[in-house]
Amino acid sequence: MRLSQASDFALRILMAAGQSDAPQTVEKLSTQLGLAKSHVMKIVAHLAKGGYLETTRGRGGGIRLAKAPEQIRLGDVVRLIEPDLGVVACLKPDTETSCAFLPRCALKGAMARAAEAFLDSLNTQTLASILVGTQRAVMVGSN
Repeated sequence: MRLSQASDFALRILMAAGQSDAPQTVEKLSTQLGLAKSHVMKIVAHLAKGGYLETTRGRGGGIRLAKAPEQIRLGDVVRLIEPDLGVVACLKPDTETSCAFLPRCALKGAMARAAEAFLDSLNTQTLASILVGTQRAVMVGSN
């Protein structure tokens, strides 16, 4: 199974936000994580819309976790970022895949169950549980 870069970036953004009580900026997150500012802006907006981050404009504003780290389950975050986690083409809702075995194919159900098991496994971990074993973020390239 392969996740998009957006899931990786979203989890790293949440980790960086979870390591600080101070509000973060897109600029700071972008620099700290070594990500393009445009990617960070897009993912922060998506995470805010999903209820994981809160953003405040203006002086004293910034990006903060909208929930306690203990309430943020990793599988739920991935599900938000990857709504069409189709491990095979026929599981993706927006593809017009022709398959000789559809509409009755046992592979489709097996793959759907596998994807669900993957997300369920991720949901055994919270942002809090992974932050415990993670070093403080350091600016990429400053080692």
